[in-house]
Amino acid sequence: MSWFFPKRLILLSGLVGLVCLFGFGTAQAKVRLCNETSHVLQVAAAYQQGVASKTEGWISVLPGECQNGLADLPDNAQVFTYAKSDAAHAGEGLVFDGSERFCVGADRPDDRAGFTVEGRRDCRRRGYVEADFTPLASSSNRQTVTFTEKSDFGRRRALMAGIQRLLSDLQYDIGAVDGFGGARTRDAAAAYKLRYGIQNDPKGKALLAKLIKTVRDEASQRGLTLCNKTSHLVWAATGMLRADVFESRGWTRVPGTSCVQVFNQTLDDRYYFYYAEAMDEKGKSIVEAGRRKTWGGDQNLCTKPTRFVIRGDENCNQRGFDRHSFVQIDTGTARRWKVNLE
Repeated sequence: MSWFFPKRLILLSGLVGLVCLFGFGTAQAKVRLCNETSHVLQVAAAYQQGVASKTEGWISVLPGECQNGLADLPDNAQVFTYAKSDAAHAGEGLVFDGSERFCVGADRPDDRAGFTVEGRRDCRRRGYVEADFTPLASSSNRQTVTFTEKSDFGRRRALMAGIQRLLSDLQYDIGAVDGFGGARTRDAAAAYKLRYGIQNDPKGKALLAKLIKTVRDEASQRGLTLCNKTSHLVWAATGMLRADVFESRGWTRVPGTSCVQVFNQTLDDRYYFYYAEAMDEKGKSIVEAGRRKTWGGDQNLCTKPTRFVIRGDENCNQRGFDRHSFVQIDTGTARRWKVNLE
């Protein structure tokens, strides 16, 4: 459904051999989340046991590393996961999703903030976003989820691939993101370490940590920001026209009298789009003068109730999506842009 890189979600049951394979012992958590991609991932994990359900996130999982999730997972509960690239990454990201809806924390202002949600209904009314999770195939007591992308780096190469991608996000010439670290990658890493005074780092952990901080700082200085000038909660969706193809994404929570960055990439394209609607604390539309309070325009783009990224603006209903009318923004040659919702 999305324009993200191809990906695979490998679901591994909790056999004793996996403990050795992934190099961890008797962890408290019953779910292990492993990142074999070149992206820093933000992961949410959920379970369903009868009528009870719970979602936890965001769990930051670095390239080549594993983290624990759902420490209090009940026996025989069904586990679900959702993951996405850290918002600081430039360019196209990764999304690992499915078809089971659970509540997650809002994307902004800090999509690395932690959350715990009991239940999976009335997400918007409670200030959360719906996301489509993938169920784990195994029901064993210890389960491992491994996130991979098309290049299939494995854990060892994923760390180098992550360093390469972050250097590339900062406009360093590293060649291809291949997880091997050739001459151009070594030169770029040496220049970066010299600039930031990184020494005695044989495993690259300090380099990776500093790169993540630098990329996040850079991301805050570009992109599209929506400023909610009302006292109401606003939910917003955005769109872009890239290579003559429309792409839409949502939803972003914008609290009253606050500003939220909804698109964190440099505005390489000229035209961008947004749609927004005001809600009360119960998740119902705000009505003023007999009309729902929305911000819309003339460009119809596809949306859906849960978190989404949709490529193409045609046949929305036939493809199982909704359709909303977005406002067009002409950003010209600007690197960043701010829109006031009044």
